[in-house]
Amino acid sequence: MIVSHIAVPYAKALFDLTLEKNLLEETRKDMQVVANLVEKSKDFRMMLKSPVINEGKKRIIFTKIFEKVISKLTFTFLLIIIRKKRESYIGDIAFAFIELYNDHKGILTTTLKTATPVSDDIRLMVKDLMKNQSKGVVELIEEVNSELIGGFILQWKDKQYNASILKQINRLQRGVTRVNLYKKGF
Repeated sequence: MIVSHIAVPYAKALFDLTLEKNLLEETRKDMQVVANLVEKSKDFRMMLKSPVINEGKKRIIFTKIFEKVISKLTFTFLLIIIRKKRESYIGDIAFAFIELYNDHKGILTTTLKTATPVSDDIRLMVKDLMKNQSKGVVELIEEVNSELIGGFILQWKDKQYNASILKQINRLQRGVTRVNLYKKGF
């Protein structure tokens, strides 16, 4: 996932603090809760970005949602983000924190998009291939997208390998449109 450059320093500060206080695992779970909420709830995302909802109301909303669900350290951090008027970046901060955690633990998150569900053999081949990239644990996320027609798209970190039929068809279409069938002089 692409995160804002503003979110990275906040995520790094929280990561360093939790690493120092030996609360890394607990904070990762908290940030996963926040990331899941941001990812799944359009209303929550809209509330974060809304200039109409003032800081006090956002603090009340965060208190009702998170106070009993996440640790005190993470909750206080989120309230500081709201006070600094950076609440629209909370989702990006959560994703950046999870990315920092994965890098620290040697976990490579890889997304495999295919037109149909993959077999166990292919899943193992992809994991083995990606182990060469990370020298650690590979976390494989599988997505089925019938628009790909066939083939696959493999994404990890900021890289992507697109071997889908849809990509090849689009490449052929662009090539055909460049061909000039009209020759002057006939």
